[in-house]
Amino acid sequence: MHPFQPIGSLHTSYVFLVFGSRYDLIITESFATDMVIGFVDKFKVPFVLLSSCALPPWTSDIVANPQNPAFVPVFTSRFSSRMSFAERVINAGQLFLSLVSWYGLIVPANQRIIREHFGNDAPPILDTLKNASLVLSNTHPTIHGARPLAANVIDVGGVHIEPAKKLPEDIEKFIQESPHGVIYFCLGSIIRAATLPEEKRSAFVHTFSRLKERVLWKFEDENLHVPDNVMVKAWMPQRDILAHPKVKLFISHGGLFGTLEAVSEGKPMLIMPKDSDQPMNAQALKAQGVAQILELNGIRNETIYETIKEVLKPKYAERAKELARLFHDRPMSAADTAIYWIEYVIRNGGARHLRSSAVDLPYYQYLLLDVILFYFFSVISSVYVIYSSIKWLCCSNKQVYVNSKQKRQ
Repeated sequence: MHPFQPIGSLHTSYVFLVFGSRYDLIITESFATDMVIGFVDKFKVPFVLLSSCALPPWTSDIVANPQNPAFVPVFTSRFSSRMSFAERVINAGQLFLSLVSWYGLIVPANQRIIREHFGNDAPPILDTLKNASLVLSNTHPTIHGARPLAANVIDVGGVHIEPAKKLPEDIEKFIQESPHGVIYFCLGSIIRAATLPEEKRSAFVHTFSRLKERVLWKFEDENLHVPDNVMVKAWMPQRDILAHPKVKLFISHGGLFGTLEAVSEGKPMLIMPKDSDQPMNAQALKAQGVAQILELNGIRNETIYETIKEVLKPKYAERAKELARLFHDRPMSAADTAIYWIEYVIRNGGARHLRSSAVDLPYYQYLLLDVILFYFFSVISSVYVIYSSIKWLCCSNKQVYVNSKQKRQ
């Protein structure tokens, strides 16, 4: 396998080239900033799309990956795969609006940037995107449930997870000396714990003081006054902490990377989602029986305490361990899976045989609208012909009867 080397970036998307004697492959994130697709035409090589979360609707649409809104929640929704009627109505609406927004706003914006950087003769971005060789999705059925996938969409959930490393001495000592186990609390890099309102911070401090477990709290202000059973640090090695056997619970915002790390290590979760894919991740894990959800605006002394005590029940730990077993029970690791399929694309010149023919169908054909209309008008026509025939026969018979009666008279 050739080494990956980044060659440049525009906004938040990155392009990686696999180097040999020539450029063999481009790997780029598929989200909203797709202007880097211009490199594909420039170097005339196959390319792979990488999604760091559950597939956005437009990424699925690009490769004709099925996304039935009846059981596939939009990645920004607050639904699990088992939705009520009202949730299915909302989910279908979100799917439609997501696609309209992407095609109507994002694609034209990306096209303008491509032509600015790569020239006016750059091909339409959609024509290029539809030739994607592969989509690597950072998901796994143990979290988001079973979903239909096109042949060139591969689940590589947990691809970022590396073997756990030795913990810093102070954190290791804090965990080992805890007779009742440890809770790890981290709201990620998007939600800064230090920006929480004072009453919510006080609620956490008060709740933690009531627990027999120790708490590792990633908090940007290390001068925060906390009880003796709490350690505060501005940064902590999350993956390595979650791997420790004495860690009993992960309090999180529901970001997918941390979620995957917790699932990998069999840790129950208390999730406080904010936006993006966090609510959907939270609902998926709650449906799997390994998590409870606490809305940020519902943070109170008693709600935090009661929710923590609920998730610390043995049934959550048992289910989390079972989920971890299923997560790891695969033919090869997530990283090896990604490497295999990337090399497969290179070996097979872009692997166009994996590309669905549905990519080339217009919407009315893909959704069978023309077929539905054909059957509809066929049925209507048939009913009309039958009705007209019966009406004609009835009128004819009536006329014959009348004429016969007149002759007898």
